[in-house]
Amino acid sequence: MIVLLILNAVVAIAGVAFSLIGGFRPEALSESGKPTAGERFYGWMYATRGVPLGVTAGLAPLVWTVPATVLLLLAAAAAQVGDVTIGVATRKWTMIAGASVATAVHVVTAVAVR
Repeated sequence: MIVLLILNAVVAIAGVAFSLIGGFRPEALSESGKPTAGERFYGWMYATRGVPLGVTAGLAPLVWTVPATVLLLLAAAAAQVGDVTIGVATRKWTMIAGASVATAVHVVTAVAVR
């Protein structure tokens, strides 16, 4: 169980890191030369949701009761499914792979803490 909690924390931290990259350097994720105002806007919009969700998904199994933890981990998994879908639509294979792993880890952790 400890290994699963560590793995869950690692994928949550990765999600936070990519959220912050999206906020501070949206061109790094969109692969555009110079970000447009729209890219910067959506980068920050992504970060304002991704950072709190990632932090709580990483901490929830350590500090909250089981029903709240399961609900939060499934919400984090749903957000990652959204990222997989975006990755498929844009053919970004690293996004598909990373978000798929994060989805699986959050779901397995939710089942394990239940």
